[in-house]
Amino acid sequence: MRNLYGHHFQLKPGTRVYVPTNNGRARGGEIKRDVEMRWAAPKNFFHLRDGGHVAAVRMHHNAPWVASLDLLRFFDQISRSKIFRSVKRLGFTQSEAWEIACDSTVDKVPPARSFSVPFGFVQSPLIASLVLAHSALGRCIERLRREGVAVTVYMDDITVSGDSEAMVGTAIAQLTDAADLAGFAFNPEKTQPASAVVTSFNIEFGSGAMAIIPERMDKLEEAFLEGNEYQQHGIYGYVASVNQGQLTKLVP
Repeated sequence: MRNLYGHHFQLKPGTRVYVPTNNGRARGGEIKRDVEMRWAAPKNFFHLRDGGHVAAVRMHHNAPWVASLDLLRFFDQISRSKIFRSVKRLGFTQSEAWEIACDSTVDKVPPARSFSVPFGFVQSPLIASLVLAHSALGRCIERLRREGVAVTVYMDDITVSGDSEAMVGTAIAQLTDAADLAGFAFNPEKTQPASAVVTSFNIEFGSGAMAIIPERMDKLEEAFLEGNEYQQHGIYGYVASVNQGQLTKLVP
């Protein structure tokens, strides 16, 4: 018995969070450290960098053409076998790689024994990113980046921007083909084709614009008014990092 998680709960329909035990947290931290010692994440994987999604958005906000893609059920596609192959590429022995793969996955629909990366484990974002980077999709992202196309990854969100609609459209087509080859798929309901502006992370950006959408700004304003000094400082800093002009919504 691996004793990796104590319980799980539904975050939203179809998505469960697995709460690790003390043993699971310790093992997850160990795996994260061991992998980080052997693998440097690509610089355009912004969920593994300081600045996070705001830094990713800022990279695209001046582009005249922007598009956004969302990987469908990303963590569910990061299987035990994919992890094993990716980790082994880092120089781990076969037995070490298999233990890492086993300790980084759960059977989400028992007893189906279809093991994949869960939400909630310490190592999940890093392990999923490693598999993505090693896949046909990850290789396509890197190739496009080297060719001068702006491509950022924030977990399951991929944003592309460029100087022309044709450039961005071609990149999207190549990414879609690569995703299919890698066994991934994009969510058609969340795909935003090449446009002057797109909305991701509750931020509208592109063509020089970068602003928190009104619905999200209203919630931040409410939270600011009701929050303590520490919470207000955090909200103020976040809004300022996106669009300083919106600070008037918090402090008239």
